[in-house]
Amino acid sequence: MNDSENIKMNLNIGGQRITQTVPFRNQDFVRDVEKEVDRLYTAWRREFAKKTDKEILAMVAYQFAYFYCELKDEYAKAATLADECILAAEQDQGS
Repeated sequence: MNDSENIKMNLNIGGQRITQTVPFRNQDFVRDVEKEVDRLYTAWRREFAKKTDKEILAMVAYQFAYFYCELKDEYAKAATLADECILAAEQDQGS
């Protein structure tokens, strides 16, 4: 199978089976994500025993969405800084 082909993967997060179609080259990354999400779900399932599975999954979803938004914000700041550096370098070359 070449890297551009897609494969179907069965993931298990919090006892929920999820089927995803992903590029063959991304399968290790997808498994790593699955492990991290399930690890957090399992830890919080133990820590918050009185919460429902739905509540725990919502908490996990929020946590990863928070991480995503935080990284997206940091990326935007870094991209702006990189653009400013490129502009400054171009101005230095022009003078």
